[in-house]
Amino acid sequence: MGRVTGGPQRSRSRSAALDPEKVVASFDSASVLHAATVAALSGRPFPHLGSPAAYAAAVRAAGHLPWPVLREIYARIGGAEGVPPEKLARVDMGAVAASFAGAYPERRYPGVLLGSSNGALSHLAAALQIPWLPGTVLIPVSRVADPQRPDLALRFGREKAPALLTANPDIALHQMHDAAQDELMVARMTYFRTKWRALPEAYARFLTDRLAPRAPVIIVDDRSRWPVVRVGERHVFQVGGRGGLSPGDYLKRPHTPQPDDEAPEAEWGSDESFVEAVSSWCGAHGHPLVRLVFDGPQAASHPVAVTIRDWYAELGRPTGRLIVPSFVLGDPWQTLAAGRVPYWTFFAVDSALTALDSHLARVSRYREVAVLIFQHGARSPGYAAPEAWRRVVERHGAEFRLVAVDERRSPHDIGSLGRYGPELQRWSDEPTGWSPLAVDVALSGLAAAGLDVVRC
Repeated sequence: MGRVTGGPQRSRSRSAALDPEKVVASFDSASVLHAATVAALSGRPFPHLGSPAAYAAAVRAAGHLPWPVLREIYARIGGAEGVPPEKLARVDMGAVAASFAGAYPERRYPGVLLGSSNGALSHLAAALQIPWLPGTVLIPVSRVADPQRPDLALRFGREKAPALLTANPDIALHQMHDAAQDELMVARMTYFRTKWRALPEAYARFLTDRLAPRAPVIIVDDRSRWPVVRVGERHVFQVGGRGGLSPGDYLKRPHTPQPDDEAPEAEWGSDESFVEAVSSWCGAHGHPLVRLVFDGPQAASHPVAVTIRDWYAELGRPTGRLIVPSFVLGDPWQTLAAGRVPYWTFFAVDSALTALDSHLARVSRYREVAVLIFQHGARSPGYAAPEAWRRVVERHGAEFRLVAVDERRSPHDIGSLGRYGPELQRWSDEPTGWSPLAVDVALSGLAAAGLDVVRC
C-alpha cells in the first residue's frame, strides 16, 4: 500500500539541500498552475505568470525586438533556470512538496485536489476555493546540446540521473525530450519530470491539518500513456509529448531511441503508486476519496466549462462569455470575478482547437469568446494559428477576441506573457462578489457533463 515520506527524514542535512524555488521550473505547467491556484485562493489576480511587475515590463519591452535576437534571449533566460547536474544530489523533493503545500492560506478547506496538472481543474479549484497539490513537477537540468539529438539527451540522463534518484527514493523520473514543441528550451536544458510514488510528508501533514472533517480528497487521475525507453526501475526516457504530433511521428525522426516500454505521460500522466498512497491515507484518516479519471489533459475542459456555466446560471450571473486560457496563460481569479466561463486548452495545437470546436457545438451559443494563445516561440507541427481559432469561434456565431497576442508575430510574440494580465483587466467588467461552488455540486456537475467521477 501507499507510504508517507518526506525530505526531512533523510540523512542529508537541510542546509545542504537546494532552495526549492531554484529546483522547480518557473515555466512549467505544475509550478505555474499551482501558483495561479494559490493566487485565486488568496483573492488575487495572476498577471504575467506570477512574476514581478518589473519582469513583466522587461518582457513587454523585449517583445518588440526582432525574433532572431529575441529567440536567443528567450533561450538563454529559460536555460538559466537549469539545475547544474553536479548539484542533483542536493535536490530534496520533500522540501519541494513542503513549498507547494505551504504556499496556501492557512484555513480549513472543504476538499483538496491532488495529482495531475490540469488548467481546467485549476479553474475549478478556484471556483471551489480548494487547493491543488501537484503529483508531477519539472526539474530543468542545465545542458547545452543539439536539440535534434534525443539519443544524446538519453545518454546524459543515464549518467546524471542516479544522483537525483538516490537522494529521493520515493520519486520516479520521467526524462522528457521534445524538440518539436520545446526546441528553444531543450537546446539548453534537459527536462527531468519527477512523479511522487508515495505521499510526501508535507502533503500528508497538509491534509491532516487543513482539511475539514470528512472533506473529500479528489485525485486528478489523467491516464495519459506514452512509449518510453526503460532506463532503470524508476527512470524512463520519453521522446515528445502530448501536442501536435503522435508518438509515432516522433519515433520516425532521426537519432530517436526506440521505446521498449510504456509509462504515464511525462507531463500529464498520473502515477498509480501515488494514487494508491493517497487512497491509503484516506482510508486511515476517514476522508472520502474521489477520482477524476480521464485520458489526456484536454478531456476535463468541457465538463469544467459546463459545470461553471451552470453554476453562473444558478447565481443569476451572465453565461454568454467564454474565455479560452492556453497552457499556463490564464488567470482563474480574474476569470471568475468577471463572470467568464473558462474552457482551458493544453496547448495551441490542432487537437485543442478541435476540442474547442466540439465544445462550442455541444452547448448553447456564447456571445463572445476571448482566446489566449501561449507563445512558445516555435511554429511546431500541429500549431494552430490565431486565424484558425478565429474561424472556429465565428463559425459558432460568437464574437472572437484575441487576448494580448499580435497575430503577425505569433507564435513568437513573447511579449504577450507580460501583456495578458493588464489586457484581461481592461476587458473585464467591474468584478462582482460570489460564494464558492459547493464541492458535491461540482462533482455531480462534472459527472453529468461526461467526466468519469469515481467515488471510492
